[in-house]
Amino acid sequence: MRKLSFFIAIIVLSAVLSACSANSSIADQATIGLTSGESKKIEKYNAYVGLNNLMTGRINEVLVHYFKNFGVDQQPAIEKNLSFIMLGVAETEREVIDKANGYISNQPAFSNVDPVVTKLTPVIKELLSVLDDMKAYYDSRGYVDDNFTKGKQLHTKLVSANIAYETVAKQYFTALQKLDNEQRQAQLQKLKDSDQQIRYNALKFMIDAEAAVIEMNEQGITAGNVLQLEMKKFKAKYDIMTEDLNSLMTIAKDKKRIQTEGINSFSIESYVHSATEAKAAASKIIERINKKQPVSDSDLNGQFLNTTDGTPENFYYQLSKAVESYNQMN
Repeated sequence: MRKLSFFIAIIVLSAVLSACSANSSIADQATIGLTSGESKKIEKYNAYVGLNNLMTGRINEVLVHYFKNFGVDQQPAIEKNLSFIMLGVAETEREVIDKANGYISNQPAFSNVDPVVTKLTPVIKELLSVLDDMKAYYDSRGYVDDNFTKGKQLHTKLVSANIAYETVAKQYFTALQKLDNEQRQAQLQKLKDSDQQIRYNALKFMIDAEAAVIEMNEQGITAGNVLQLEMKKFKAKYDIMTEDLNSLMTIAKDKKRIQTEGINSFSIESYVHSATEAKAAASKIIERINKKQPVSDSDLNGQFLNTTDGTPENFYYQLSKAVESYNQMN
């Protein structure tokens, strides 16, 4: 049986973070002295981030929900007395596809990303077209009328469309991750050179926490096989993240530095809290493994793994909340 590739939302974290890490939202560029070229770069980058967020967010959610119920083989696994609600992708959510596509030829050129967006646009639209047909079919309970005849055809069509989508999507994530890494390392150095120690430590925690997530992702670890995590490799990333948090917690207590760097004390306090929650979520994974305690079937079959302690999904969720808090720092 072919295995479905579940896209972890790690790029969402890194892309959103880097686009905002210099407090450089489009709305306030004039106040922070960005050049026209820098503004255009951020605007284009944000458009690509929006596309990425759709892919790792709602589209991934819809695909996971469907394939979890019907499997990923060419023929669907149809349960007796099936009761299924097909999720969909709203038109307003899809606007980012055309928006990103509209930036392909704009300067500055992102040589590794632009060509992939060109390839991705028709593939993602074809996937969404199939998903739309399936939503109409299941919303109208068409399977009652034809005994799943069309449902089987649509399933096979979706499997093929998803294979094509996964191939280009992985290329996109890789290219965007490379671009993001370059931007974040430059930003990290800039913060260090300008003695922005609180912001430097805040960003460093995000980068190193993400490295721990990537390690799990590369090992193919999810809630279902969390006990198979190669601890030595993960612990190396975890220890660095822990050191970062300790440094951040210490410097964030320096009221004089908070004032010098012009940071709102409430926003840094909120971020430290979120970062602590993210680190604690990673700690609970280690605790689960040490206890040799697998995730229960009821949790695995539920819809809320992101709230289940000691799971990669919970770690991702807590880290995403930390990113949101980081982006609100001012």
